[in-house]
Amino acid sequence: MSDEMSTIRGVTRRDFVRYCGGIAALIGVKGVTDVDVARALDTLLGVRPSVVWTSFQACTGCAISLLQSRRPSVSDLILRQISLDYQENVMAAAGDAAEHLYEELLEGEFYWVAEGSVATDPPEAMLIVGRPSTELAREAYDRAAATIAIGSCATYGNVQASNPNPTGAMGIADFLRSDGVADPVVINLSRCPGNGEDLVATLSYVLVTGELPELDAIGRPVFLYGQTIHDNCFRRGHFDAGRFAEDFGDEGWEKDWCLYKVGCKGPFTFAPCGNTMWNGGVSWCVRNGTCIGCAEPAFWDQQTPFYEQSPGVTVPGIGGVSAETIGIGLGALTAVGLGAHAVAQVATGRLGKGGPAEDAGKTGGDR
Repeated sequence: MSDEMSTIRGVTRRDFVRYCGGIAALIGVKGVTDVDVARALDTLLGVRPSVVWTSFQACTGCAISLLQSRRPSVSDLILRQISLDYQENVMAAAGDAAEHLYEELLEGEFYWVAEGSVATDPPEAMLIVGRPSTELAREAYDRAAATIAIGSCATYGNVQASNPNPTGAMGIADFLRSDGVADPVVINLSRCPGNGEDLVATLSYVLVTGELPELDAIGRPVFLYGQTIHDNCFRRGHFDAGRFAEDFGDEGWEKDWCLYKVGCKGPFTFAPCGNTMWNGGVSWCVRNGTCIGCAEPAFWDQQTPFYEQSPGVTVPGIGGVSAETIGIGLGALTAVGLGAHAVAQVATGRLGKGGPAEDAGKTGGDR
């Protein structure tokens, strides 16, 4: 493969094809190849759909995660492939000029990427140009061709929604349901912060297949979030063999043994971290510490203390229960509190159209 430049500025053909192959593998649809993904991204380059990215209650970590992504530069890829017309952190316009642009964009066709939670109680806890986030979120959703919530704040409310939740923080889909939308079609890309490659992979999936990806019971793409951290963990063999670190820095820690007994939430956290990783594929959380379950709803309340073993769970070396049983059992436990979130859509049409909701009785073992 030649090192000549691709259609993406600053990216060689070799790196571009390698990247497209990775996205194709991540999508996992039978028959989809790196060539299909490359064509889809070239289509984006020609069309450059308008994207409006709004930020509500958040730390801006999701935007920073996207802009600092590599392998190749996802920021360059995205900014070249789409028309990121509104994003407060990177746009030149400010004040009245920014607001006029926002109003103009909402009159046309656009895709809405939401970062951060919506403040609902009281709505005045977050105002942008005197308008509450509840009003802005409903307006953007009603007009957008499709809605993607990126990061755990936009998907579940995250730390702002943790007890006692003084602003009534909600994720986008939960807010819409509370505001009378029966089956909101929102693609949830959780994790804290959201991963830029999730966004690229989701856009690529839509372009390659012509439809929305199948979503799980809480609105996440199954092709990305269909497996647990545990399923793709390099420490998995040690779990199966019953070898665990008992404390940070001990012999088991030094030998990369399983971290479940020091609080790792990997067996019941559904996320693609072990596949996409972070920092240009250099590392991810479990390389340096435990998974704290940031891709799951209410993890600040339900999965703390982060560095203590989750109670009521039998693991190899203690009770001899298999890793598969642990993964399914813990997934089911996690799903117990998620019945109200069982609004998954299996899309059969173009963007913005959803299918029937999944049965509310499904558990993590059904994913």
